Amino acid sequence: MKAEDLREIGFNLNEAKIYLILLEYGSLQAGQISKKTQINRRTIYDTIERLIEKGYISYSIIANKRVFKASNPDFIIEKIKAIEKQAQNLLPQLKNTYETTKEEQEANIYRGRKGVRSILNDILKQKEYVVFGSNENFPDVMQHDFSIFQKRKKELKIKSKTIMSISMKGKSVLKEAFTTYKFIPEPYSIPTSTFIYGSKVAIIIWSELPIGMVVENKDIANSFRKYFGALWKFSKS
Repeated sequence: MKAEDLREIGFNLNEAKIYLILLEYGSLQAGQISKKTQINRRTIYDTIERLIEKGYISYSIIANKRVFKASNPDFIIEKIKAIEKQAQNLLPQLKNTYETTKEEQEANIYRGRKGVRSILNDILKQKEYVVFGSNENFPDVMQHDFSIFQKRKKELKIKSKTIMSISMKGKSVLKEAFTTYKFIPEPYSIPTSTFIYGSKVAIIIWSELPIGMVVENKDIANSFRKYFGALWKFSKS
């Protein structure tokens, strides 16, 4: 396992490195952890204290020296469950505050795979959506998140219409369930994907660090749908 994998569940990079090295070696002193992780001493002590506070590692005193040990990985799941339960308890109050202060129109920026993943999960709450633009980098940029999105879409039987560049016709990526495709000439293609779903419009740039912008406004979403409808008529099967 790579340290980067643990960042997906709340560890920062140094915390992940220390936790994994302790899992591998069982128990180590701070100096040994520093040598094996290549993290400087000052950072080691600060990070260890955070991990102890979070319950991810513990220590014992042996020959007047602190020796650190990783907690059972099952604890991570229990901690996530506890946080989820706490969040569920807070959710009604949070939603009430959100609805009270929400403006008629919202625009939010999402950066990185984790941010775009939240957009994809939001799309999956709808029974249908339409999308136009450049989707060919979607699988490469989002990797397993792309597969998960397609699997959930199929399970939920979510219908979609997609307009892509003619250069994509016949490609393996065009095997999404419940999707109807049409194509436009290459000169009219754009380098982003625009998803229209519910009262929202999401524009995603499939760069190495993907960036998404979501605008929530019923009138804007309907305007984009009309544009999509006109483009759909112009496009070829």
